[in-house]
Amino acid sequence: MKYFRVHPDVAMRERWILGGIRYSENWEFLDPYVECMEPCRYALDLHFDGVAVDFTVAGAASVPIVSARFCDALAGLPEIEELYRNTVMEPVSIEGASGVAEYFVMIVESKFDCIDGATSKFTRFAVNDPWRPSLSEENSSAFNLVLDASRIGDKHIFRLVGYPHALIVSEEVKLRLDRAEVTGIAYEEMSMAGEEQVIQAP
Repeated sequence: MKYFRVHPDVAMRERWILGGIRYSENWEFLDPYVECMEPCRYALDLHFDGVAVDFTVAGAASVPIVSARFCDALAGLPEIEELYRNTVMEPVSIEGASGVAEYFVMIVESKFDCIDGATSKFTRFAVNDPWRPSLSEENSSAFNLVLDASRIGDKHIFRLVGYPHALIVSEEVKLRLDRAEVTGIAYEEMSMAGEEQVIQAP
């Protein structure tokens, strides 16, 4: 199976820009504690009133914010249907945005230690990093991440141990979102262990 890292489509001009989620430490959504997976309603501010898209991110932690169309496209996937686990969609109010459909915070609990350390190339946050001390010794940026499929199992949406700001989806998820014509999302195909490695230009 192929896997993809998802990003906001920055090539899309005049798209809206969202602020961070209010009353919350946004970085905690990258490694959510159990209370994050329970029913809740969030709020955030609109920083730039541009074109509303189906997939975007909020604040410096890049928390995924998705539309009802995005959610509907994933209906039926086991990790979406299982309550309070794996991947949950919590409603969010976007203050300052008028006439937009319902949106959700996408919170991903599933996380796998599946980076192939022998062939991946990345840098780490320093011990006692002054900006992100909570991520000390975790990977900060990647030149080429290589995944080991044998450590993923059958999950379609997950984050990576040691590199939690990367959101990974399966080819099945990409196909569903493409069929639904979801806007605002871009995909980076992941290299897999055992395959010929192609390092993408920055």
